[in-house]
Amino acid sequence: MSLLQNSNAISTGGGYDLTDSVRFRSSASAYLSRTPASAGNRKTFTFSAWIKKSSNGTDYKEIFTAFNSSTSYSAFDFSDTDQLRWDEYGVGNIKTNAVYRDNSAWYHIVLTVDTTQATASNRVKIYVNGEQVTSFASATYPSQNYNTQINNTVIHQIARNPYAPYYQQFDGYLTEVNFVDGQALTPSDFGNYDAITGVWKPKKYTGTYGTNGFYLPMNQTVETYDATYLSVAGGGGGGTDVAGGGGAGGYLTGTTTLIPTNVYTATIGAGGAGAPNSSTKGTSGGNSSLIGSGVSITSIGGGGGGSLNNRNGLSGGSGGAGTNPGGVAGAGTPGQGFAGGISSGTQAGGGGGGASEIGVNSAPGNTGGRGGNGLASSITGTSITYAGGGGGGGYSGTASNGGTGGGGKGEGYGSDGSGTAGTNGLGGGGGGGGGGAVGYGKAGGSGVVILRVPTAKYTGTVTGSPTVTTDGSYTVIKFTASGTYTA
Repeated sequence: MSLLQNSNAISTGGGYDLTDSVRFRSSASAYLSRTPASAGNRKTFTFSAWIKKSSNGTDYKEIFTAFNSSTSYSAFDFSDTDQLRWDEYGVGNIKTNAVYRDNSAWYHIVLTVDTTQATASNRVKIYVNGEQVTSFASATYPSQNYNTQINNTVIHQIARNPYAPYYQQFDGYLTEVNFVDGQALTPSDFGNYDAITGVWKPKKYTGTYGTNGFYLPMNQTVETYDATYLSVAGGGGGGTDVAGGGGAGGYLTGTTTLIPTNVYTATIGAGGAGAPNSSTKGTSGGNSSLIGSGVSITSIGGGGGGSLNNRNGLSGGSGGAGTNPGGVAGAGTPGQGFAGGISSGTQAGGGGGGASEIGVNSAPGNTGGRGGNGLASSITGTSITYAGGGGGGGYSGTASNGGTGGGGKGEGYGSDGSGTAGTNGLGGGGGGGGGGAVGYGKAGGSGVVILRVPTAKYTGTVTGSPTVTTDGSYTVIKFTASGTYTA
């Protein structure tokens, strides 16, 4: 696979010339490949690319594929007789009457799939150079609401079919490749007619890409770079009246790859509300996420704590605690947090689960259980602990501690004022309310999304007023409210 610069260019005459392209040589087995970490919208998506062929006929030439098995795949390609074809194996097959054999021409080809459409012919549309193709040699459409293999967590490839040994490699050039997850778009989103010449020409796509969408300009300026991330969801609210503490927000950290010019959206989960009465559980926290081209990271909001007359905790990133008598703790999300604690037969609630451990069960003497501890991260350059569970409410007058990492204290006795909310920006669970006089549950803390990128790569293009600091040769972008970073 080679990059061609100032060769095979597409000139628009309007300031958006496509000067570069990638040459995929079938003889060199050139292709691009990725497997999504999480599923996107398998019913609705759009693929757009400018394509120039280098050879015709003899075999199928794949453009974009997703392969689950030999009997379960999606493929968009040129047929062995040079027609455009969309094949959802065993479900749908659409092939144009028109053939595309001009190897000196650039074709702008758009595939739009939306199986939610009631009319079968609207479920798959093919456009060439701005015009919808309506004449087909064969046209069998997938059933309404069918889930294709595109956007499934299976291998996706450009210019090849992953099915060995039938690779059916594309031979030619590609540039300005846009894949949009979750939207059924038209060619006008990617191109327009020149007002003077009437020629169809490219324009920059300015919309969003969805969970698994991507943009490949196919030029030398695209040099991806790695970024470390931390995503903590909002903590769950505590229950009311000898109640369970709220679970901490889910905690996710790792390294991901950012693509220059792509926009990455950080969404910050709010803390869940404390229960307003003893018949209502605490509210679960909101999810936090970082979404952009090739990146889909979502931490799950912490579960709300159980209340005296609604005793089970809710599941979440970390689970909300159950309370007396017989309340069941909510489960945590694997890889993000732990379950809440329960009442040990006393008049008190368990502690909410934390990022590093299960919430503690209530103690003898009618004291609520401690919230599960969180996990420390040095992503900002300083070690900070996040995602501690909220303490359980008691009946003894002794407040129970929240877990380290912003977990709120559980109330020692109803309305004694000792209970606290989870800490905002840390995703801590809210403390449970005490008993005797009705003590109300406290709110969970809001979450946070943090990116740590090489300062040499940092673009400075952000929205949502994140806090931006430096640590050595890295720039740290901390979102406590929703916003974006353009890589």
